[in-house]
Amino acid sequence: MSGSSRLTVAPVEDKSAFLALMLASWGSHSMMIDLTVYDCAELDLLGVAGKDGAIMAYASWTMRGDVALLCALHSVAPGQGAAVRLLEGVKAAARARGAARLKAMLTNDNMPGLAFYQTCGFRFSRLHIEAIDNFRSVVPTIVRTGYMDIPIHDALELEIEL
Repeated sequence: MSGSSRLTVAPVEDKSAFLALMLASWGSHSMMIDLTVYDCAELDLLGVAGKDGAIMAYASWTMRGDVALLCALHSVAPGQGAAVRLLEGVKAAARARGAARLKAMLTNDNMPGLAFYQTCGFRFSRLHIEAIDNFRSVVPTIVRTGYMDIPIHDALELEIEL
């Protein structure tokens, strides 16, 4: 994570590269968190840029009451501290809007994401059995297998107090 202090967090106005990344990774830019569907094209988007100005990670998020919902966090430059720096930026922005907690939802295959969020202090809050199977009735293009070809069926919800 050395060099993460040189990374700049800022709102991203042009969402086209992020939405293309969502389509390539997930099959949709609609995401589910807390069993509600959100279109990431309509949500706040933060990005982390390196010293050359290139976006290294994106985070799509919104608020519901006093809870911030992290709908998607994608690193395009893994291992350089961008995702950690971006998560800190989301937490700061959420606190500024009055959030008491930040929630994230992962699919059951996302072992790297699960390790990342737990390392960053998130704790399990809910397990949604077959949530992704059911979500496919709304968004049929969602990928069926993910990390290490693990079939995607369930959603894991994690949260952290702010």
